[in-house]
Amino acid sequence: MSVTTPAGEWARTKTLRRTRAVLQNTLLFPGLSSFCRLTVRNREAFGMLQGGAVFVANHCSALDGAVMVEALPPRYRNRSVVVAAADSIFKRKWEAALAEVSVNAFPIPRGGGARPYLETLKGMLRDRWSVVIFPEGRLSVTGAIGTFRKGAAVLAIDAGAPIVPAYIEGMYEVLPRFRRTPRRGDVTVTFGTPLTAAEGEDYDTLTGRTEAALRGLAGDKGLAHDTPPATGASSAEGPNYWY
Repeated sequence: MSVTTPAGEWARTKTLRRTRAVLQNTLLFPGLSSFCRLTVRNREAFGMLQGGAVFVANHCSALDGAVMVEALPPRYRNRSVVVAAADSIFKRKWEAALAEVSVNAFPIPRGGGARPYLETLKGMLRDRWSVVIFPEGRLSVTGAIGTFRKGAAVLAIDAGAPIVPAYIEGMYEVLPRFRRTPRRGDVTVTFGTPLTAAEGEDYDTLTGRTEAALRGLAGDKGLAHDTPPATGASSAEGPNYWY
């Protein structure tokens, strides 16, 4: 059972997917609901989709991946992976295995060597799997949305998949990066209209459109910009996570 191979096929087998669904419904989601009251808005966006999609969300909490997985309808939840920095939750084998079993976390290395992992994700999208990505590449310092990096656009354009923006509100109050234990709170995930790349559109342009769409879902909160990372930051929340 390896967590360093790009494919990560063991975590996507039918047996693991069935086990994951049971664990999510009996342990993970009830555990989240004990302190996180989740509301999902604009579910009708899923009716516009066919096949896999790149779900793009803001990143305020270490639990954002679990919240996004719960917010997805089962037909997407059961065929999706959550992208995470390889040097964060994947540093310890037990922690990596737990993340893979519970939310099908998928490691992306920072600072080079990401190409085979990206190619694996593109292949999954073509095979009608979905990918959950936090394109800021780090946890928010202030709770505001940070600048998007282009990894999501690379996957969407190269694999011919739509991007679905999703704004997570409330997780910064529940469990921000500087707190170890969560507080009870209301959390809302609002899905936006799927975006498809226009003919000839490049990665940077689609990245800008995606960030603008997500900020639009946030309303007035989308006007604020997160504090930039410190120069030379090297933590998992640093500047080199997603391109």
